[in-house]
Amino acid sequence: MKDSQGFTLLEVLVSITLMAVLVVILSMALRSGINAYSRVRDYNNSFFPKAALQGLLFRQLEAVVAPGRGIISAYSLFKGEGDKLLFVTTYGPQGLGQGGLLKVVYWFDESDETLFYAQRIVVKKQEVRQELPDRFYDMSEKELKKKGWTVAALKGVKAFSLSYHYSLSEQEKDPEKWPEEFKNRHGEVPIEIGVSVTLKKESAGQKVSRDWVVVPVGIM
Repeated sequence: MKDSQGFTLLEVLVSITLMAVLVVILSMALRSGINAYSRVRDYNNSFFPKAALQGLLFRQLEAVVAPGRGIISAYSLFKGEGDKLLFVTTYGPQGLGQGGLLKVVYWFDESDETLFYAQRIVVKKQEVRQELPDRFYDMSEKELKKKGWTVAALKGVKAFSLSYHYSLSEQEKDPEKWPEEFKNRHGEVPIEIGVSVTLKKESAGQKVSRDWVVVPVGIM
């Protein structure tokens, strides 16, 4: 019997079928990989800015200048509202070229969906008690820098909330139920602060819900 010099119709059909199956499997794997990459990228874009902000705030509140705690206690200052925070700390962000005592301000501009951070070196005691410049929260970054403030901004913030835990005798554990304003009683600082940050990407198409992180104050 003479050997066949080509492929039979059945062999060709089987080969085409196998190739089609492989193409489908590879396309599904590629699509899954792209979707996974997109999810990880979106997660990182949400997670890292929040983690950096919470990490900075944690370290600054850990190193807050509190009354009755050492020779620098005379520089203590702490004022807090639901979307604003002002205090003096010994910790500053790396890379901004400033150290020593820092007067820092956090505030949220809901209309611009931006969370701002500003800091300024404190040299004299009277600088601690000085009120912020008029229109401070409405000034541009350029205007604030002219007045000696170093400014940073986190854009794309949908919501930012703060709450304050006053003393260990107050047993309420839910930051949602803590006061949204810290009334400075005899130069005190709170023992904990509830911080809730929601980025715009996290809340896309969803109702904004508060996810609280509790930050201790002055535990160094």
